[in-house]
Amino acid sequence: MYKGIFRLTLFFLLNVFFATLISAQGIQFFEGSWKDAMAKAKAEDKLLFVDAFAKWCGPCKMMAKNVFTQQQVGDFFNQNFVNLKLDMEEADGITFGHKYPVSAYPTLFFIDGDGKVIKTVRGAQQADGLIALGKSAMQGVDRSPDFAKKYDAGDRDYDLVLGYVKALNQAGKPSLKIANDYLNSKPAITEEQRLRFIFEATTDADSRLFETFLNDRDKLIKIVGEEVYINKATAACQAAVKKAIDFETEQILTETEVKAKKTLGDGAEKFILTSRMKYYHAMRDTDKYAAAYQALAKKLSKQPAELKPVIKEIYQHYSNNRKFLEDAENYSEKVFKAEPSFENLGIWCNVLLALGNVQKAIDITQKAKNEAAAKGEDIMNYDGLLNYLNSRKS
Repeated sequence: MYKGIFRLTLFFLLNVFFATLISAQGIQFFEGSWKDAMAKAKAEDKLLFVDAFAKWCGPCKMMAKNVFTQQQVGDFFNQNFVNLKLDMEEADGITFGHKYPVSAYPTLFFIDGDGKVIKTVRGAQQADGLIALGKSAMQGVDRSPDFAKKYDAGDRDYDLVLGYVKALNQAGKPSLKIANDYLNSKPAITEEQRLRFIFEATTDADSRLFETFLNDRDKLIKIVGEEVYINKATAACQAAVKKAIDFETEQILTETEVKAKKTLGDGAEKFILTSRMKYYHAMRDTDKYAAAYQALAKKLSKQPAELKPVIKEIYQHYSNNRKFLEDAENYSEKVFKAEPSFENLGIWCNVLLALGNVQKAIDITQKAKNEAAAKGEDIMNYDGLLNYLNSRKS
């Protein structure tokens, strides 16, 4: 009996540890019917992303808790899609299922505003895989060649050029030259048209166009709202950080940090420190990487749950660096004490195992088991974990 529990518990712990990233800002799902969501997607010229789920579905619950809540997932999906969750056993889900049959849960749909299914995938996804699916779906709706024909023929109508830039961006193709050429031509457009064009064309903080996006911040917020503006700025800053890594150019990172401070509001410092972690990890500069994650951990000291991404990074990439693992163990303890769940216990135990401190992992698990038992909670998972940990003793 316990052999099965060992396997299930270890599988649970590892998947929780590598999949869970808690964030205050994940995917924002549309509140309304699927037909209204599709109409919104058509009006905004976006794809509709649908999570077709069932309440009893375990993988569906996992995605809802551990994937949709991640900031990187929210940043991408909120910017590029209208997002909808549909319980396929409720009325609106049943009507959706008549048009778009579902045979397994979850089923993930990417549908255009005219109701055409662009991409559909069955089964739960992790964050990176879900983002990759979204990018693939967007690239599957490449309308840019149709715009290019008219543009190359000399058509500079505002709606055409705006549509061309949007199509290029949605397909993941470069649009900056088209946007700059159009703006430099001094087109006869209204101020609102100019602002909307700048908003759509801004994709990279490492560009002169972003300076205009920054200078027109207050005007743009009046049109699109502060949250949408910040999401757009975040995506542009993320693109610049990626460029800094690709070109191994710290100056781009530094300049992006300055722009992030001006655009991202309260989230700027967290973005900057997270970006430094990415950059210095890629550059293999462990001293600066450590300074970045330690500063981020200090900033998040009053929000222990948000330390999970830091723990994950260290565990995945620096399992041979004892000093880093000791920091991760300290953070894991804070996370568990703030929220003494079995999930957080598993994270703490994983780090302790990486440090070779099996006995401490056993001790904290036994204590957590006793406390759970005193509350009348199910202790089967704790028993399974204890048996697994004891099997790891040399």
